[in-house]
Amino acid sequence: MLKLSRAELYELVWSKPMTEIARDHGVRDQHIARACDHHDIARPRAGYWQKLDHGKVVERVALGNDTFSADDIVTIDLAGWRTHQTMRGKNSETARRRSAV
Repeated sequence: MLKLSRAELYELVWSKPMTEIARDHGVRDQHIARACDHHDIARPRAGYWQKLDHGKVVERVALGNDTFSADDIVTIDLAGWRTHQTMRGKNSETARRRSAV
């Protein structure tokens, strides 16, 4: 099982191929790919790892934070994936007050 922030997942998918990540953590690579796609986490394109192995220049797409926060937690397991969004801004303060009541 993988449980990490969007920023950590982004760093992980750009550090090694998803098949290796899946094998290391006992999850399916398709679940990692779908979680990345849903959470606006750019993934390396086809051929990225081969180009890198041959010393060619490769482009790394930045992590966008328009829809999700970099701190949102993504959990990936054998059943699939899910999100635990961190509370931000005014709505988070209101939600905290409501939960305290």
